[in-house]
Parts: sequence; structure tokens; C-alpha cells
Amino acid sequence: MIKRLILPFCVGATLCTPAAAHDFWLAPHTYQMETARPVPLSIMIGHPKDKSRWSLDPHRVISLSSIGPSGITDHQSRMGTLTPSGDMLLSLKENGTHVVMIETTSAVSILPPETFTDYILEEGLTPIITHRDENGLDEEDGKEIYSRRGKALVQIGDVTEQDAPYVTRPVGMTLEIVPQKNPYALEAGAPLTSKVYYRGEPVEGVTIGLISLDTDADLVGTEKSNAKGEVTFKRPEKGQWMLHAVWSDPMENTLTADYDTIFSSLSFGFKD
Repeated sequence: MIKRLILPFCVGATLCTPAAAHDFWLAPHTYQMETARPVPLSIMIGHPKDKSRWSLDPHRVISLSSIGPSGITDHQSRMGTLTPSGDMLLSLKENGTHVVMIETTSAVSILPPETFTDYILEEGLTPIITHRDENGLDEEDGKEIYSRRGKALVQIGDVTEQDAPYVTRPVGMTLEIVPQKNPYALEAGAPLTSKVYYRGEPVEGVTIGLISLDTDADLVGTEKSNAKGEVTFKRPEKGQWMLHAVWSDPMENTLTADYDTIFSSLSFGFKD
């Protein structure tokens, strides 16, 4: 796990904690329900083996919403009333597939050269690797702003792929993972193809990880997006899962940081 030095000043309302975590995902207590009911929603950071709950502070959230059969629902008001454990009660009121979404503000991070190099190699951040190599910056501290984007797929009742075309379309996040078929409409073991978009365009060369959220397996596989921005895994048989991606661009104004990095996830879960 990468240890970050978080500056005492931040960009906007930020994630100013000494958190070292990369992974970030929306974790409803269940991803599939027979009937609509309020469901506790945690926001998790870290790796599944050492995960922790992200403190849900409204000032750290740009947007918190869902798309369902009847359109978009804003859930920001739900952040004001949390359960004793710190979860938000998510209220989804109709049958169908719901895409729950969150976007966070940015924080500034500084890592020493060797640690930063290990981090960008681990995450496959080709734009940063190339930029530092071409500009002789390998011995400089790595300075970045980073923010997070998360989506979770929650299924209420039976699923038909035709009822949820929005699941397979981009919603306009800076970095997002978009399944090409509704995972809940696939049989276990079927190809689960997703496309990764960065600033509205499919992007090649992004490392996507398939991560088990409720077993010791943790990261079970990685694939790099092809020229169409696509990766393909087998649809897991059961359990809770996440697809995870990170991408970055060099910044033109480097007074605050050299790179703008986005972490993105898509989480979902299957019954036995």
C-alpha cells in the first residue's frame, strides 16, 4: 500500500486524510434484492484485505446520485442522516437495475521519487511514466492531485437487459468503466466486456483489475484496455466484485501538482 504525504492545503473541499489507499468503491450491503427497500451503503477505501470505511462528508462529495428505470435521483440529502456505523441509507424505490454513482473532490499528494515510481508502474500509468522519462523527472518527487469516481450496480427484482439501456452507456464521469452488457443479464462464466472512457473517449492502455470484495482472493486478474477501450473477464459465479481503473494526465499549470489522477470503480454482486 502506497504511503502518501497529503499537503496541509488542498484543492477545494478535499480528501485531506493521511489515507494511503488506492481502491475506492461503493459497497451497498446487498447488490441484489427481491423487492425495493432502504439498503445501507458504505463507501470503502483500501484493498479488500485491509479496507476501511471512507468518512462520508458532504463537503468531499461533488455528486451522489443514481440512474434507474425512471431516470436520475439525487441522493445528496441522504448524507445528512447516517446509521450508527456511518453508512448512508440508500433508497431505491422501483424494480430494475440502478446505477449508483459518486464523484469526489481532489486532494494534493506528494510521494518521494522511488515510491512514486513504484506506484505509477504498479498502476500502469503510462502518461506519467512517459512524461517523467521524457523530461528527466525520475529523481523528482511525484506531485499529483487525485480524485475518485465510483459506480455500483444494484438490482431489484428480475432483470432484463432491455429494461436498463443506461447501464451500458457512459454517464459523463471523467474516468468510468462501462459494461457492454448488463452483468445481471449474463450467465456465470459468460464474457463480461467493459469499455473504459477518459474525458468522454474510449482509451487504450488502461490497466483494469477484477477484484473480489468478499473473499481472500483480492485481485484475481488484470487486463489492459485495447484500441477500442475494452477489456473482457469472465462473469463471476457469485460474490461481490469490483472493476478498478486509474488514469492520469500531465497538468499544464504545475504550481499545485504535475499530474491530475482519477481513480474509478464499478462494483456489483451476484447471489449464490
